[in-house]
This record gives sequence, C-alpha cells and structure tokens, in this order.
Amino acid sequence: MQQFFLNLTRIIENNARIYLSIIFGIALCLLLFVAEAVHVQKIAESLATKDQDVLREAIQPIAQLYTWARIAVLILMCVWSSLEYSLTKKRLGL
Repeated sequence: MQQFFLNLTRIIENNARIYLSIIFGIALCLLLFVAEAVHVQKIAESLATKDQDVLREAIQPIAQLYTWARIAVLILMCVWSSLEYSLTKKRLGL
C-alpha cells in the first residue's frame, strides 16, 4: 500500500495535467449548475404562473438534461485523468 502511494505521488508530481483534468471537470460542473439555475429562472419568469405542477412539468426536462450533462462531464474528467495517469505511469516505468 505504501508503494502505491509513493508511485501515485511520483506520477502526479510528473504530470500536472492530472490535476488540470480534475479542476476542469469540477469547474465545468459548477458552470453547468449556474447555467441551469439561470435557465430555470428564465423559464419560471416566462411562464408567470403560481401553479407548482405546471412549473414542475416545465422545469423537469431541462433539469434532467443538465443532470445528464454533468454526469457526462464527470465521466470525461475521469477518463481524461485516468489516461494521463496511465501514460505517465508507462513513461516512468512503474
């Protein structure tokens, strides 16, 4: 276990793109969250209704799309960081 952490530390020290992929993934998810909030707010204003059922039915498909977009971003982040990790591991011969 100790050897794993030493190798992990060495790999991350030699490839900053692993950090970069994680930071980009988190930042993009945050951006999608803010975009969703703005989008939902605009739809709620344009409907101008107090009926919660109508609002829920209008907002649900949009919220679902943003949820799937965030999931896709997280998957891409994991794939990118894993790829960078594997390439660096091969390059260092670990």
